[in-house]
Amino acid sequence: MVAVVALVGCSSPQGINQTSNVKIGNPIWEFETGLGILAFGVTSSPAIGSDGTVYVGSGGKKLCAINGKTGDKLWEFKTGGDVESSPAIGSDGTVYVGSSDKKLYAIKTDSKGLAKSPWPMRGQNARHTGRAPTK
Repeated sequence: MVAVVALVGCSSPQGINQTSNVKIGNPIWEFETGLGILAFGVTSSPAIGSDGTVYVGSGGKKLCAINGKTGDKLWEFKTGGDVESSPAIGSDGTVYVGSSDKKLYAIKTDSKGLAKSPWPMRGQNARHTGRAPTK
């Protein structure tokens, strides 16, 4: 079993990008973050798109899109303030994130919604009904 452990932020990728020989609990890749006004790097939780892209905000006034397998930066979106809120992904792939510049941004992406995950959720499905989908 291979565990995916990553440290994320918004700058140049460093470190490990191979998963086959990484021991559980060791980072697969790291990503340096830009520092904000209060010298904080990443203060939000990342969101993962259906294509494996990791979206995370930083104190460096950026939302970054990172390849979840390699740790390579795909793109970044600059805001007018530090991004301390966790991004949310809509069903159409739009990423929503708030910034300390008092704005909520909606950014079009290539993701097609959230990653499919067995992570527990209220109601055990995306509609939160607790019912299995009918075919």
